[in-house]
Amino acid sequence: MSGTVAGVTVEDVGEVALDEPWHARVVALALEAVNNLGLDWEDFRARLIAAIAEDERRPYYDSWLIALERLAMEEVGTSASELTTNRMRAASYWTEEERPGDLEVFPIGCDEVTLLSVLTEVFENWWQHIRFGTLIDGAVYELRAPDRPRLSMLDGYLTIDFGSWHVHVCIGEHVGVPGRGVDPRLARRRRCGHAELQRQWVDGAPRVWMFRMFNGEGAQQMTILLPNPFLDDDQHVLPAPEWSHLALWDLLRERYLGLSSDPLDRTADGLRHP
Repeated sequence: MSGTVAGVTVEDVGEVALDEPWHARVVALALEAVNNLGLDWEDFRARLIAAIAEDERRPYYDSWLIALERLAMEEVGTSASELTTNRMRAASYWTEEERPGDLEVFPIGCDEVTLLSVLTEVFENWWQHIRFGTLIDGAVYELRAPDRPRLSMLDGYLTIDFGSWHVHVCIGEHVGVPGRGVDPRLARRRRCGHAELQRQWVDGAPRVWMFRMFNGEGAQQMTILLPNPFLDDDQHVLPAPEWSHLALWDLLRERYLGLSSDPLDRTADGLRHP
């Protein structure tokens, strides 16, 4: 990084790896906050060091967010509820992918409590209406749940059990069994390190809505295709949009981002592939 932001420069930050667009945004927000409050960079850096020390397995830029929140609470008097409402709105960003089209990305918390809550809601209450699997260049898995699954946790792994087959996904602390522990670096790689809600824009309007999870190395763990207003549960194209299919998307936005229903989600005139 290079350049200047008010009195404190980005050189004061040092070299940092910016793997995603929101990483650059959080660094810029930290610089702007320090300068606007008339503080030294060490005032923020001390909070960042403390946040990292609390949980060394926590993704690095999640600790930046926590340090920023503490700075806002301690120096400005911002309440915890205000931060909860606005933190993920500030972290959202746009990205362009060569073939999937334009994605609007809303990161959500990737702690065990949050992820278990999301996945329990989706798989226990909406299993008839979703498709899930992986979505990568060269392979798209759109699996349909045969029935309502049983969910259970063991050693950080959530099992989504459909009886004849099941899915394991690491969302919590993973340490292994007595006498055969897991190397912390491997545990961090296996555990979900980033989760996000996404909506895919095609021809100027949202047309696909998703929830996605990535492990500590950024490899995709799971994509859940949320109910689509242009498709029925059998994936047949509807003659007219059924906007009630956005109920799950609206619920997840409200519950985990603090965002109300967005009229832009209801502006497309039909399903189009990018």
